[in-house]
Amino acid sequence: MPEGDSVAGHAKELAAVLVGEEIEAVYGTSGSVRTASRRLLGGRVVEVRTRGKNLLIDFDQGWTVWVHLGMTGRWRIGKRIDRPPGDAKLALSTSTSTAVCRKAPTVEVDRTPAIERRLDQLGPDILDQSFDNAEMLRRARLLENGRSISEVILDQRVVAGIGNVYKSEVLYLEKINPRRPAAEVDDEALRSIAQRAIRLMTPNVGRRRSTTGDRGPGRSTWIYGRGGEACRRCGARVMSDQHGGRYTYWCPGCQPA
Repeated sequence: MPEGDSVAGHAKELAAVLVGEEIEAVYGTSGSVRTASRRLLGGRVVEVRTRGKNLLIDFDQGWTVWVHLGMTGRWRIGKRIDRPPGDAKLALSTSTSTAVCRKAPTVEVDRTPAIERRLDQLGPDILDQSFDNAEMLRRARLLENGRSISEVILDQRVVAGIGNVYKSEVLYLEKINPRRPAAEVDDEALRSIAQRAIRLMTPNVGRRRSTTGDRGPGRSTWIYGRGGEACRRCGARVMSDQHGGRYTYWCPGCQPA
């Protein structure tokens, strides 16, 4: 599933071709798009923004398109095409460009305030320049409920935008075992987790993801996807298993129980 940095990258690409432009054609298999296509037609895009893994396209008439790519969704942005793919959930065309979203599980159109209300449950956006540490801590304590730290930082109601890759990478770099109960992780450590995520994710917006600083094949992550291989820091064998319904990677040497 795309994480916050990937979605923010899509937003930058979409903004470059949509913001300030009049929408001359609207198409989509999403029921919401079919219903609202006439409302979007002729409108101008005023902003493309993100809330964690959610991408929002705001129109000057007060409507917003909400897209969550899930595991399968994809964007294609290029020169204008008159016939978008038949399975496109959404296609927006200006005089020169077409943005096509395919296979996304969530493509909804509604009044902007209604969309905002539906996203109110999300925690602070990890890539927001004014990221609210205090609100993240409040939500973490409210929702920890005996869960592990890896489950809590994946909960989009606590902090929006961190996904499975960054979950494993951040906890590894912070030397915190992913199965440690969140209640045993103090506030300072939680703030450090969030700041580490910000430092890792921000440089990856619009670029091929790397948490190590090396974008070469097989060298872009510290631990994610490297089960059974040697830890890059201590040489111990990297472990992996399903935890909380998602695969988690950790080093028993660097992240002891």
